Amino acid sequence: MLSRKQQFYYQILQLIDAFLLSFALYLAFWLRSEVMPYFLLEPIESITFYNYLWLIGIILPLGPLLLEFNGLYRGSMIRRLRQLIWPIIRAIAFLTLVLAATTLALKIPENVMSRGVFVAYIPCSTALIVLREYLFRRWLIQKSRNEADRQHILICSDAASFHRWQNEFQSQPISSYAIKGHISLEDVQREEFLKRLHQENIDLVVVELHERHLHTCSEIVQACETEGVEVWVTADFLRTSLARPSFDKFYGRPLLIFRTTPDSSFQLLCKSLIDRIGALILLITLSPLFLLIAAAILVTSGPPIFYSQPRSGRYGRVFRMHKFRTMIKDAEKLQPELQARNEMRGPVFKIENDPRITPIGRFLRRWSLDELPQLWNVLRGEMSLVGPRPLPVYETENFSDYSQRRRMSVRPGLTCLWQVAGRNEIKDFSDWVRLDLEYIDNWSLWLDIQILLRTIPAVLARRGAK
Repeated sequence: MLSRKQQFYYQILQLIDAFLLSFALYLAFWLRSEVMPYFLLEPIESITFYNYLWLIGIILPLGPLLLEFNGLYRGSMIRRLRQLIWPIIRAIAFLTLVLAATTLALKIPENVMSRGVFVAYIPCSTALIVLREYLFRRWLIQKSRNEADRQHILICSDAASFHRWQNEFQSQPISSYAIKGHISLEDVQREEFLKRLHQENIDLVVVELHERHLHTCSEIVQACETEGVEVWVTADFLRTSLARPSFDKFYGRPLLIFRTTPDSSFQLLCKSLIDRIGALILLITLSPLFLLIAAAILVTSGPPIFYSQPRSGRYGRVFRMHKFRTMIKDAEKLQPELQARNEMRGPVFKIENDPRITPIGRFLRRWSLDELPQLWNVLRGEMSLVGPRPLPVYETENFSDYSQRRRMSVRPGLTCLWQVAGRNEIKDFSDWVRLDLEYIDNWSLWLDIQILLRTIPAVLARRGAK
């Protein structure tokens, strides 16, 4: 299925699921008030559903988002239903936990909102979403068998490409496409093409574009444009191994875009909001700790309190990253003398028990407290809460493998996979880069949340820089 059509279906399903998750709350209330009293539970006649209506304001945006985080709206639409049941239950259980925790935080008494409704909400909402998924799949299968909905395809390519396209279309368990013929691009004539187009009632033409057939392809597109026939043009001669192609327009000019970084999406918007709001809240909340650390540095090693260094941000743009000072003054001037003790293979410099670190600095590094001023960089938009760690400019200039620069294709972060995967045990920069690229290639907002949650025990276990 075309990704744009699949994305359209998923958007519709998200709206339907938001309604079903909201309706499940009423269903759970009905079960608690009308059915559960027959099983020796106390009746809740004094409680009305209106007491629960405000929770729908949480369910509508959060429900589909949690289902997406758990993979319901990602990947193929023809996965087995049993593969999706556990992700659905996991998402709904977390949503129910949020709803219950909100009522507890607001100290709403039991005689106003019964906790039994939340117990009934999990099976009710799970059953509705699973039923919707089952009915949607049945509709897809029925639609694929309906001749009126089938698209007649004419493939314009060489013989080898035709067989590949034929196998790909026929391998789809749910497909609304029917291949009606093949024309070789080597000797296609306009009149012959139009004749086949009319005889087979073609409504979709697939063109396998090659450099030597650009003129022929242009004529086919123009002929289809005249008759309102959809055209798919593949450009396999543009070989990529990582970049994902997409189509867009720039002031009316058609563009084929190859992108390896996450595209603009609702998830990226949420990430940006979480970064800015989270950084602001943490800066305000931790301000007493900032003052305490600043006083400790002043008393034990004197000014300056902060250490600022040029770092390479997104696409190598230079910004000044801030940290609490953990080393003696002019520590950078002593680095050449310590270069022989470098324990990291590659362009970066890291040693254990660095003699330049002050006693208070060692404590701050052990608990990762020296990184806290970078929340200001996050608030300014120069960094993110989660992302590849920004390296000093002189280290990125020494990259011997330019593919390592792809780690700078996203905004750098306070924490990353490298940090939570045992930063002190990784001694080869290539392993560091591998983890960063793994993060970029598999990015999702849920992955960010997982890394943030894994960062907490990593800090408490004092696995900070040594």
